[in-house]
Amino acid sequence: MTGAEGVAADVSGRATARSAPPGRRDGDRCPGVLRLHDAEDGALARVRVPGGALSAAQLEAVGAGAALGNGLIELTGRANLQLRGLPADAGGELAELLTGAGMLPSLGHERVRNILASPLAGRHPQALADTDPVVGELDRRLCADPALGALSGRFLFAVDDGSGLVLGQGADVALAATAPAGFALFVAGRRVPGPAGPAAVVEATRAFLAERAAQGTSAWRVRELEGGAPPVARRLGARLEPSATATRDPGAPRWVERPETLAPGPLRQRDGRVAVTALAPLGRLDREAIVPLAALAREHGALRLSPWRTLSVLDVPELRVEAVARSLEELGLATAFDSGWAGLSACAGLGACANARVDVRAAAVRRAGARAPEAPAEHWSACERRCGEPRGAPVTVTAVQEGLVVASPGHAGRVVRDADEAIAALGGQDSS
Repeated sequence: MTGAEGVAADVSGRATARSAPPGRRDGDRCPGVLRLHDAEDGALARVRVPGGALSAAQLEAVGAGAALGNGLIELTGRANLQLRGLPADAGGELAELLTGAGMLPSLGHERVRNILASPLAGRHPQALADTDPVVGELDRRLCADPALGALSGRFLFAVDDGSGLVLGQGADVALAATAPAGFALFVAGRRVPGPAGPAAVVEATRAFLAERAAQGTSAWRVRELEGGAPPVARRLGARLEPSATATRDPGAPRWVERPETLAPGPLRQRDGRVAVTALAPLGRLDREAIVPLAALAREHGALRLSPWRTLSVLDVPELRVEAVARSLEELGLATAFDSGWAGLSACAGLGACANARVDVRAAAVRRAGARAPEAPAEHWSACERRCGEPRGAPVTVTAVQEGLVVASPGHAGRVVRDADEAIAALGGQDSS
């Protein structure tokens, strides 16, 4: 296989180096607050937000940090934040701002506090348990163990409230609610028998580090170990269950129809109040949005980020739903479930990344107006590295030397010349 056919197979077939463990020659360069990434538009900082919860004071600290750079704030696929266009020496001043808001409890762990949590934190109609106390305890235990500072910035934790929303995000170690006061432990998606909690997560993480050392590898993730999750479980004295699917209490139905994402718009919570979710187009906020967002956080409590680059206002009384949605829309956020932005993402692209070949963000703006309401998740990448591509995205557009590779369900991928042809090739892309 040669030429365009070979390129399409390499990119859309996923049988490439991206599926294998990334190179370790240069070490883990995942950015943080103290370790900035040198991008085309200046230095980039990644701010971990365990559980995705942001108070008013924390939002204001993030806004002050963004003012050190170009004012852009990005929501990431791990419910964290990125600040762009920073001076190369901004790390110290940024760390001081965030420490004052309680966002850097341990400088030695700032890049490893990757804790996803259900964005409605126990309020989803299918939820079983409140996740905030569990996330808080896990974060404290993580920061209290100096050995865990050796984790890669890519190692991922997750705490699911029973709705199943974050179970498909590829966490290395996760807790999933099985009852109002009970959680199950998962290692790389495989369930470890017995009840569990934050202490079990830390124990499993230590087991990963021990197995990594025993294998003499520099693996960043559990799946990169030889044998994957089973040797980690053996160090815990456990055997993994054959099924990776979580279950609730015995006799309860399996989570086979769990929601895969949190859609924009209002959703009635278990307690009768409403969660209003807004999508940030291409995951970006302007610094000017921080003041009104902080006001919403003061009125309704911490705002919540999700892996789908959404921001949710929780516990909204029904009479306030329209006003809250209108406030979010005035900030340029999308609150309609059928918005063309829903499920559409793109990497940083031209002007922000030296590897970019195409202005994928401009293309995505045009693409948003053409997508059908039920279109599957779609990601545009400006080079073969496919940064920011959601796990298992069914539709991808990837810039390569020969053009753009368009891959969608039922089509392995074909090479087109430019963004215009890619948009034409995708058409409406509805769920049928």
